Amino acid sequence: MKSRILKKAVELLPMRNENHEKDLRFLYEVMPNLSDEGILAIYFRFWERLLIEDIAKILGLSWGETDQLIENSIKELRNGFLKNQLSERLLAA
Repeated sequence: MKSRILKKAVELLPMRNENHEKDLRFLYEVMPNLSDEGILAIYFRFWERLLIEDIAKILGLSWGETDQLIENSIKELRNGFLKNQLSERLLAA
């Protein structure tokens, strides 16, 4: 499923670039807890700087669903980073 979504995403990018798929693959490695759609939404919003309206069209969601997806993905990333920092501090102690 991920390869299908990756190919779809790369095809729908405003400007095709061979590094886009590489960047998306990197995101899949560092954000394994996010859904495929969450990863794509974060990528399109912050790497490609697309509007939520455009991301919604790509993902086939409403504007509100896409906005919520981005917010939830950011929260999940934040929580993951905080847990990781806490774990590192506990190990160092």
